[in-house]
Amino acid sequence: MKGIRGRFGQQRILDSNVSLSMHLLETKLLSEATFYTFLERYNFFIIKPLVGPQQVCISVNDEALELATEIEVFRFLSKEEAFEYLTKQICTKKHYIIQAAPTNPSNLYQCRFTLHRRSSKANWKIVHSTLVDETSDPYYDLFHMWKLNNLMTTAAKKLGASYPGCHTIVVEVSKDVAGKFWLSDTILHERNSKWSQYHSLHLKKSLRAFLPATDLCTKKTLLAFLNAYPEVIIKPCVGQQGRGIVKIATTRDMTFEVHERRNRKFIEDFDQLFRYLLEKYLSQKDYIVQRRISLKEINGNPFDVRVITQLDEGNWIVTGQVVKVAAKDYFVSNRASKLLTLENALSESESEISLEHCAKRIEKVCKKASKRLWKDSGKISIIGFDIGIDGKGKIWVIEGNYAPSLSMFYMFGNNEIHQRISYYIRKHKKSD
Repeated sequence: MKGIRGRFGQQRILDSNVSLSMHLLETKLLSEATFYTFLERYNFFIIKPLVGPQQVCISVNDEALELATEIEVFRFLSKEEAFEYLTKQICTKKHYIIQAAPTNPSNLYQCRFTLHRRSSKANWKIVHSTLVDETSDPYYDLFHMWKLNNLMTTAAKKLGASYPGCHTIVVEVSKDVAGKFWLSDTILHERNSKWSQYHSLHLKKSLRAFLPATDLCTKKTLLAFLNAYPEVIIKPCVGQQGRGIVKIATTRDMTFEVHERRNRKFIEDFDQLFRYLLEKYLSQKDYIVQRRISLKEINGNPFDVRVITQLDEGNWIVTGQVVKVAAKDYFVSNRASKLLTLENALSESESEISLEHCAKRIEKVCKKASKRLWKDSGKISIIGFDIGIDGKGKIWVIEGNYAPSLSMFYMFGNNEIHQRISYYIRKHKKSD
């Protein structure tokens, strides 16, 4: 059952530790019976899916029941009517949990701490903290971190023992008005999560300069990134082929341009922007926000380099690369208008960048990144990197894919590169 791996299963694992159970909120699987029980016990509680970011806050008073999603609020006079609407109109996924809240959720101060370990045998460390919204309490500072460090590393250790392939965990900590801390949520980021991959690469100091600034996407972090950079990208933590990726830019008249696939729209203020993104994207999947790198272009279309690295007798080698030029009006190259060699791409972009220097830097960075991801994830023998080149010739690691599509290499001129990649795939299978 998915509950074993989702929020309910994680809560049961944490609840088995006495020091952690003191900081957990009562959590059950959602049913009609548990809904009515929580109505009798609590003035406030929260409904969440087993996996994913959706959340419904329930508040109870003498006059009505209030169901507040992140988009709108509904009021009901009877519990039967409220439950029917909740399960038929809002909570449409298969399984949900119901969780007590110590106070009105709008009065809780929340922060998400990311913990990462280098391998299944390494110690967990807090590597990042993300404020949820603009009302977040500044109490999450170095003075208070020592109180939380043991609590969160213990939680990560318990979960990590049950999920040995997971090396990145986000722990949401809430503080109520009385000053008590609660472990209100835990989110596992497997190796295919962009957030986990970012921290795996970020551990290597020599790779940090090649990584665009990245954070979990919340209202607080999105605003901070838009204030810091002219353009940002939001993308699902787990996704492929460019689905769900959105570019956001601040215009000269301080409106926001939202670019999705080939479509553009303008939104007047930040609250409207976040509401739009929340309704269409952020309520569906966990997202990261990332500085958008201004890539080199050919005829106004940005391009990046798909690089294939493969494991060969304990060493990572580059077995193929091809430049993907984004189609007209697209900002990502997943929809490519044409495929080129790196030499031809630099030539057509009228670049003064040295081909030899650029190629050597790409190869060096991809090998180093492959080695780091291999040590972290294990059991991988091929990675497809998307490498960006900005106007100054600097190399950027946009992301890596552990199951890269190879069709572009088959279609690219003669299929010598595809044959080379296929050879090492067969060779690795024989050695297993």
